[in-house]
Amino acid sequence: MAWALGLIIGGALGNGLDRLLIGGVADFFSLHAFGFYWYVFNIADVAIVAGVAALLYDSWMGSRNDAAKPM
Repeated sequence: MAWALGLIIGGALGNGLDRLLIGGVADFFSLHAFGFYWYVFNIADVAIVAGVAALLYDSWMGSRNDAAKPM
């Protein structure tokens, strides 16, 4: 869970600093091959989405420690 929260906070801070210092988010990537263009994405946004996905995974799967506790 610490990694997930770190990704979310880091991505948010990265986007915020880019907006304050540069006036816009500068770390966009456009991938293309054979004339087909995929989505343009931002590394900070990828970190935020990965963090949210990790939090959702953690909340649905639980942990081994929870399973070992007697009821």
